[in-house]
Amino acid sequence: MRLISTFAFVAGLCFMPATSSMAQPPAINASASIALPPPAAMKTEGVPPILLSLAQDIAPYGEFAPTLFVAWHPVEQDMLILRRAGNTNQLFLQADPMGKPVQLTKGREPVRSASFEPKRGDYMLFARDVGGDEATQIYRLDAKTHAEVQITPHGELHGVGPWNTAQDKVIITARPLDRSAVNGKREQASMDVYAIDPMQPEARFKLASLSGAGWRVVRWIDKENRLILSEYQTSTMSKLWSLDLATGKRTSMGDGETDDNDLGAERWLYRKKFDGDFGKLSRVDLKSGDRQWVTKDIEFDVDSWSVARGGKRIAVLANANGNAQLKLFDIDLKPLPVPTLPPGLISSANWHKNGRDLALTIESAESPGEVFSLDAETGFVTRWTQHPVVAAVKRPFAEAEPITWRSFDGMNISGFLYRPRAKDFAGKRPVIISIHGGPASQARPGFRGRGNYWINERGYVLIYPNVRGSAGFGKRFLEADNNKKREDSVKDIGALLDWIQTQPDLDPTRVAVMGGSYGGYLVLASSVMYSNRLAAAFNSVGISHFVSFLENTETYRRDMRRSEYGDERDPDMRKFLDAISPLTHAEKIKLPLMVSHGKNDPRVPYTEAEQIVRKVRANGSPVWYLLAEDEGHGFAKKANADFQFAAMTTFYERYVLRKAQ
Repeated sequence: MRLISTFAFVAGLCFMPATSSMAQPPAINASASIALPPPAAMKTEGVPPILLSLAQDIAPYGEFAPTLFVAWHPVEQDMLILRRAGNTNQLFLQADPMGKPVQLTKGREPVRSASFEPKRGDYMLFARDVGGDEATQIYRLDAKTHAEVQITPHGELHGVGPWNTAQDKVIITARPLDRSAVNGKREQASMDVYAIDPMQPEARFKLASLSGAGWRVVRWIDKENRLILSEYQTSTMSKLWSLDLATGKRTSMGDGETDDNDLGAERWLYRKKFDGDFGKLSRVDLKSGDRQWVTKDIEFDVDSWSVARGGKRIAVLANANGNAQLKLFDIDLKPLPVPTLPPGLISSANWHKNGRDLALTIESAESPGEVFSLDAETGFVTRWTQHPVVAAVKRPFAEAEPITWRSFDGMNISGFLYRPRAKDFAGKRPVIISIHGGPASQARPGFRGRGNYWINERGYVLIYPNVRGSAGFGKRFLEADNNKKREDSVKDIGALLDWIQTQPDLDPTRVAVMGGSYGGYLVLASSVMYSNRLAAAFNSVGISHFVSFLENTETYRRDMRRSEYGDERDPDMRKFLDAISPLTHAEKIKLPLMVSHGKNDPRVPYTEAEQIVRKVRANGSPVWYLLAEDEGHGFAKKANADFQFAAMTTFYERYVLRKAQ
């Protein structure tokens, strides 16, 4: 379906000429009645003109750019960081604490990940796709000249794995993509494993071919000619395998999730394994198979961990009801003291090769994300980055308030609420419920970005729920929405609507829902179930029909999604998936709906958006639709994100903020 832009510049403004007998009229904002044109690659349908003045008002809130730690230099105490440069995230070198970062990559497309060559740091490897298509290519970046060389062939999805003992060859994985399939035939998921000298990529040689989805290489033990593999099966189950490269024989090493890195001791393999209801960290001796628990006595899920060279120290991030607690251990697994850290949510922790300096990325309500380092021997914390000051925003930004409510079956559901200051906005406030994707993800108390505009400038209350199926609350909670329990998570939103109705400062007649990916499904499903209780809904890159989604998502993801949602090839499950899909009941969506999608999305194809737009529009409901031809699973380019947010603000103002109480 070809989309036609409805945006146009509003006709010229009328000015009254000044004369000697008339006072000079007040200055007129020239942008007050001018429409903001969409970005060149953005197609719009059913969207009214978005005022340029509104976009200018919002603009400062879009200038915050999170800084993310990427990697330590193997010899020097330099860092690679990711930060937005212009329209996309690019790679920078941070050589000194609080020094000016040096931009290493440039281009229209964002850098997705990066690492240093592990010997001397003479070059870096980084990943980039085009237009969000996830056909990721690996590039070699010279540390001195910043020259880029693509080292992988086009047409496949590539990833970087571990290095060999000599550190002159690296594992590169390659997955075929359906866009290369012939006559629409879907390929069987598979992954090829190559050994590559990044300085001579044309001489790569294949180590193994693996059938199926969910494979990852976590250790290359080249002295024994074997690989340690992780095979994702479900959100609570991964299997570990030892692959003999000479014979091709795979030997089971049990279950557990591992995120090992090159700094860990060769003797041990660290893995997260469910012990009771929570995922806890243990280490296993690769020769004897003996297991030692690292976080046995911590009653929280382990988020991530980093092991210093030789296993000298271990850093663990434990998920305490959405907050991240840093735990440190020595080589004998004895707890080490953790000094007072800057306030906020720790999103990553990574050891330098010296085994002493730990890099931390921390965000908070006031900060989009900064990088610090912790000296494990002295306990001294050093700040490395400083976000440029953003003017013309109203501060302070709202802090997260933990909330809980009881769902239909008695299960306790939690989330975080952000409210505007009472002195700025009187009366009951409208609410926007923002639902995370995943579903095995989690809403956490971090920086709210452009959402601060809605809170501070428009007086919305924002609620971020963690419905059943969210990560971070244990195995039972994580599995509580699986297969035929899918709609129970939708009912958790219904219970939240009940909770809102009991709050004296919240307006239950002015509630909107928004979400992306799986969160987009929950938005659409909530719009089916609770259309008469919601004022508006926004769905980004969401699933509208589970069967069409599973049949059209990329092959490398399909089996993993079947483990979560059910296998559409089974007649009984296919019937169930059809019955719970919002598209099946689209005639019940009788509220204003806004939809956005990336044309190149390989995860949730944009056809999921097109089909729900057509059906809901047939109901006579207002439907606004944005389609970005240079994006994939979400908008990664600032210009697209800016326009989308301005359109969303207009949408909510028309159908939520101004709705008669």
